[in-house]
Amino acid sequence: MIKFYLLIFTTFILNSCNSQTSNNLKEVQNGIVYFLYNHGANWVNSSNGLPDNIRIGLGGIATSKQEIGVATKDNGVYLYNFKNKVWDSIPTDKHIIEGNIGALAIYESAIFVGTQFKGVFYTTDKGKNWTNLNNGLKDLTIRRFCEFNNIQYVCTNDGFYSFNKISKNWELEFGQTSLQTNGATFYKGNFYLATNKGIFSQQTDKSWINSSPQFSMHNISSDKNQLYAMTYNELLFSTDGKTWKSQQSGLPKELYTFNVLNHNNLILAGQWDGIYKKDNNETKWELLSQGLPTKFAVTNLKMYNDILIISTSERKLKEGLTTEK
Repeated sequence: MIKFYLLIFTTFILNSCNSQTSNNLKEVQNGIVYFLYNHGANWVNSSNGLPDNIRIGLGGIATSKQEIGVATKDNGVYLYNFKNKVWDSIPTDKHIIEGNIGALAIYESAIFVGTQFKGVFYTTDKGKNWTNLNNGLKDLTIRRFCEFNNIQYVCTNDGFYSFNKISKNWELEFGQTSLQTNGATFYKGNFYLATNKGIFSQQTDKSWINSSPQFSMHNISSDKNQLYAMTYNELLFSTDGKTWKSQQSGLPKELYTFNVLNHNNLILAGQWDGIYKKDNNETKWELLSQGLPTKFAVTNLKMYNDILIISTSERKLKEGLTTEK
């Protein structure tokens, strides 16, 4: 009789373990947002509170000194609750969601949302009231928000705008008809814009020139040492903004990089099959994807204090793409 109960007890424990393992595997596979704490080696699934069916666009993660936010296309905005380790939903008006939410920014305690069809909306009371903010914009397709020197900027399908806090107007910094501006960075005192017509750089006299008309750019970023330019099939870098060299070694062949970020001399690149790392002295990228699902497309990459944050909007590689090195 004792052996019989021991057998039942052992079977119960094994089934519980198997169930827990299954649940853990399911959790890993279903994660869409992951955190990496204090330069650790393992990514932590931090998707608790987000719906099962969810899409996050490019530029859909934002951070401030106090908060981390995520903009989802179907369910609106969420803010991370550090105490409960869960995402809290922020009421988002239906007509904003209908505009196809993409980019997100948290600027001076206000939440800014960029849409594909309806421009910019913002709230100062965490979703209780939303206000349309399109004054000055000539194009309402919002690609990305950027903040430099405590000024909010926005990239649109016709150029690059700055936000005037006093007049609450967007002021055109540089633009052209059909100039799809996908990203911006501030490097050694000048702005650099990633566009469908190349990289436009601002000169000391505030004029703009096309410093690389041969490239169509997906995004751009920088650190104190160099610029990182993301074409649609190669990652480039430059120290002077004029001469560009490939930095694709170790990355998937002919797949574009979504984001590049330098934190404490660790350079990170979000790619279609995970996230890669290298330091300033290395020439080849290495995967830093322990804990992530396989072929996790890192479409967004942000920093919050010592927490690295990544998200995906794709669960696998699109048909026909390859991760060949």
